Amino acid sequence: MKWLFTLVILVSLNPAYSSESFIVEAPTGSHWAKWTNSEEMNVQRLVELLQRSETGKKLVSDATRKARSNGFTLLDVIKAGEGSLTDTTLIRKFHPESPENVAFESRSLVYVNRHLAWREGLLDLAHELTHYVHRENFNPYTVNFSLEDFVRSTIEGKGGEVQAFVTECRVMRELFTRDFQQDGNCSQIDRGHGHLDEGKAAELFYHVGGFYPQLKKVMTDRGIVSHFPHLKEEKIKFVSSAYGLPYPLAAIQEYQTVLAKVCENDRRRLTYMQQGRAPASVEKFRQDVELRCPRISQN
Repeated sequence: MKWLFTLVILVSLNPAYSSESFIVEAPTGSHWAKWTNSEEMNVQRLVELLQRSETGKKLVSDATRKARSNGFTLLDVIKAGEGSLTDTTLIRKFHPESPENVAFESRSLVYVNRHLAWREGLLDLAHELTHYVHRENFNPYTVNFSLEDFVRSTIEGKGGEVQAFVTECRVMRELFTRDFQQDGNCSQIDRGHGHLDEGKAAELFYHVGGFYPQLKKVMTDRGIVSHFPHLKEEKIKFVSSAYGLPYPLAAIQEYQTVLAKVCENDRRRLTYMQQGRAPASVEKFRQDVELRCPRISQN
C-alpha cells in the first residue's frame, strides 16, 4: 500500500476457464513475468487471462476506460514489480510568484509481483485493478485530513482493501473454483448463492494479533478507538505487503508518512508566500499549517 491509494456478481463457471486451461499457454508453475522476454507481452497475457472471468472482464473494461481518460493505455498503467501494489502520486503545482494558487493532479501505476505464478498474478492483478478503478481521489493538504478517515477509507472505503479482497475472491471463484473452496480467507466470507459478505471481510481486516495493545494506544490517544469496534486481538488475517504490518497499523504509518511530506511541502510554500504576499493571507495559511502539522509527532 504505497498508495494503497489502494464488486461483484456471481456467474456460472465455464469449465473451460478452470485453472487447467492455463497449462498449455501459461504454465501455472512458472512466473508470469518470465513467459516471454517482453514485459508488455507478459502483462497483456495476464490481462487477457483475467478477462476470462466475468468480474475480471468488467474490471479490465473499467480500468481501460480510466487509463484512456488520463491519456494512457492500460498497458501503460500495469507494470511488473518486486511487489503487488497500486502506487498513486499526488502532484501539487504552484508558481513561486503565485504560491496561493494551487492545482492538483494524481497519477497511478499498478504493479504486479513479477515473482508470482500465473494464478497468484491474476488474483493480484484483480486486487490492484480494483484499487486503480474505484479508489477515490483524496487531498491530504486539507486541514481536516484525519487519521480516522484515512484508516477507514484505506480499509473500508470505495476501492479500499475490503473491496479489493472481495473482488479477488470473486475472480478466484469464477476461474479457480477448487482453490476458492479451499481458501481459508475467502471461504470465511462465502455465504453461498453467490453472496460474499463484505461486512465480514471488513471485520477480518481489523484482526491485528499481538499489535493490538500498540494500535489501541494510538487510537485511544487520538480519541478514535471507539470508532473502530472491529479492532480485535485475534490472529492476523491480512498483512500489507508494503509495510509488513496488519492493515490498520500500516494505514497509520502511511498517514504519518504522507502528512510529514505534506508539512514539508507546505512550509516551503509558506516561505514563498512570505515574500511579498498580503500579511493576512500569509497568517491564515500559517495557522492552517500549524494546525495540521503537529499531528505527525503524536504517535
